[in-house]
Amino acid sequence: MAVKLPKYAHWVAERRFLVDPAKLPALDPGTARLIEDLYIDGGRLRLRRITHAATGEQEFKLGKKYAPDNPLIGPMTNLYLDPEEYAVLQALPGRRVTKERYKIGAFVIDIFRPPFEGLVTAECEASNRMAALRFDVPEWCVREVTTEVDYTGWSLAQAQATPKA
Repeated sequence: MAVKLPKYAHWVAERRFLVDPAKLPALDPGTARLIEDLYIDGGRLRLRRITHAATGEQEFKLGKKYAPDNPLIGPMTNLYLDPEEYAVLQALPGRRVTKERYKIGAFVIDIFRPPFEGLVTAECEASNRMAALRFDVPEWCVREVTTEVDYTGWSLAQAQATPKA
């Protein structure tokens, strides 16, 4: 059954790749962000705090990626929060995933922290499936894992372990 676009959501087309860190070009610390996600128990809600390394500025979001029928594209919604709202929600039970994020061209590079040390992924995002398929994939992307559910943030949070290749 096709997923209907829920009210206030938008379509997001993503591709995800495993990265060989030895092949990555130098990462620009000016693009560095620390991303701390809480996948709240009992559903698919994600509470996110983003800290920009260069400025210390923080952003807070409550998001939901709906379970897609196609792993390449699915509906997503975000609600931006103030620090007080974030503080209330971060006390909810759930599972945490922390990563450092850098930008290289059209890709974001995620370097995961424990318990996922050693896992490095790259993602590119577009507004539709065809645009996502047109991205030129860099040589440091060693395997596409877009269709492998184990590499989604939600699945990593549930497993609390890096998937076995």
